[in-house]
Amino acid sequence: MYGNTIPRDVNILTKCHKISKALYAAGFLFSVFFLSFTSCRSRPEEGEIIIRAIDILPKHTVSTELPGSDSSSVSPDQMIAAVTDTTVDTIPAPDSLITLPDSLLPDTLEIPRIDSIVQEYQWSRLAIEINGSIYASLQGEVENPDIFGAHIVRCMWWDTDPWRGMNAGDSLYVLYGVTGRENQIAALRYVPREGTSNNPLSVYSFQMTGDNWASHYYADGIEVMRFLNYMPITTFEEMTGPYGEPRGNHSHAGVDYKAPAGTPVRTCRGGTVTRTNWNFDYNGYCVEISLGVGYSEIFLHLSAIADGVTRGLTLQKGDTIGYVGTTGRTSTSPHLHYQINDENGNPIDPYLFYSSHRRNLPLSDMDAFLEFRNRCDEQMQRAAE
Repeated sequence: MYGNTIPRDVNILTKCHKISKALYAAGFLFSVFFLSFTSCRSRPEEGEIIIRAIDILPKHTVSTELPGSDSSSVSPDQMIAAVTDTTVDTIPAPDSLITLPDSLLPDTLEIPRIDSIVQEYQWSRLAIEINGSIYASLQGEVENPDIFGAHIVRCMWWDTDPWRGMNAGDSLYVLYGVTGRENQIAALRYVPREGTSNNPLSVYSFQMTGDNWASHYYADGIEVMRFLNYMPITTFEEMTGPYGEPRGNHSHAGVDYKAPAGTPVRTCRGGTVTRTNWNFDYNGYCVEISLGVGYSEIFLHLSAIADGVTRGLTLQKGDTIGYVGTTGRTSTSPHLHYQINDENGNPIDPYLFYSSHRRNLPLSDMDAFLEFRNRCDEQMQRAAE
């Protein structure tokens, strides 16, 4: 049973960085030894700009006609999303401009420019009760349940364990379809079974003014995605693989950022190049940089290594080391695999090694976001009934 009541949205952000006492102790020791090159701030560095996927535009049909509307009355500065299926009413999404500031464009890429577009998105709604894994629960409910399950998991892994932490009887209410990026989830609400320790979760796909892709936000307008305070990549669509993600008989040793092929990749700390292109069949073009005191950063699946980046070269923080690609037999689409290894060669979570932060929607976007959030909530409530 899905139940007829969905709890109110709750602010779960206070739980986002709660780590065990053991990890706190380890973090303290880590800070003593590596304070010299590890940032401890909660906000991005001065002048640091992070914006996703300004390299390409969403590839969807441009339309100037809206269901039930006179197209002449629609401003070209509007993006319209229609939430429709056989039982769902048409719901217009809020206004959202797509702009590409010249100051944010990488010098190395030729990027198509537009000021705004009008699009029609088709969404459907789904309610499922968890029985086993998320992936197993989707069997027979959607086309390509493994891919759809991965999209759901990406919305949840910052706040819960979507692989091992689900309980029989937990519920998911989802709006999905074309969102302007690969991830199909327009809005999602997770309702844990009563009596379990998991917390409710609601996220909404929304395009911040100035971004060229939507991202997922909590009900209060804080972004779900966390950014390292200095990123190895300045433009990307989405994190598609976190550290520790179960993958067959092993766990993911780094983090994956989906980005267009050719996007520049940079060192987060600088250091000395120790090796390149080892185990090419598996890693593709790759670079390892010593950060000092035995720690290193690793970049895999590059399309190419930057000119002059060879063993023994000393790099400064922010120097380009290569470009996003999909080389190596384990890569299926363009992305950057970024990894931190300790002095024993063991991988550690970059989000524990570095400080990180979340973005907030600007005040100018909040009215539109809140209207959109409320309409999504209405549809997810209908899915629950």
